[in-house]
Amino acid sequence: MQKSEPSNSAANLLGAVTMLVKDTQVDVTRLIYMLYQDVEQQINRADLKAQITLSTSAVLMAMLVNLGTGVRTPNFDQMQVFEGVVVLLYLLFIFCMSYAFARGIAAAFPRSVNKNSAANCHPNLYFSAQIAAIPGDEYGDLFCRQSNDGVKRSVLGQIHSKSIVLEAKLHNVRKGMKCLLFSFGLWIVARLVLLVGYGVQ
Repeated sequence: MQKSEPSNSAANLLGAVTMLVKDTQVDVTRLIYMLYQDVEQQINRADLKAQITLSTSAVLMAMLVNLGTGVRTPNFDQMQVFEGVVVLLYLLFIFCMSYAFARGIAAAFPRSVNKNSAANCHPNLYFSAQIAAIPGDEYGDLFCRQSNDGVKRSVLGQIHSKSIVLEAKLHNVRKGMKCLLFSFGLWIVARLVLLVGYGVQ
């Protein structure tokens, strides 16, 4: 005797397939909106990481100033070997911190990347700098005279521009964070060298 198929099987739950996913019409407008929002959110996160890089760099530099170098010998020619090593580590630390700080600043101002001087020949009606350069009434007329395809192209052009800005920000943030971690490691090594060096005396 054959067993009947369970009523809660996948086939029964899905029902009869009337249209495949590949044949379903895509809502292009919604996809463009989702892509625009995603790029905008990633830019905001990159800005937040850049701010963390800048603030952490400032904290570490202040820590070095407040705690001092820890080197007891005032004259460089009288320093012991480990004290000279510590001074070199501090110099490298300062260089790396300055580089990380510069990368954090660069992440905040990547707007000039791939800037095209001829962009105003075909103004993007969704780009704030070009919107501000057009009189209000003229902007309204230009916007209302757009075709649906023109609107999509303008928004996609803005998404492309924002993606270039995003990649510039992420590049600077990645470089800055790596250099920040490296400089923090240098500071720890320098303090350990001081601890061991003065401890064995």
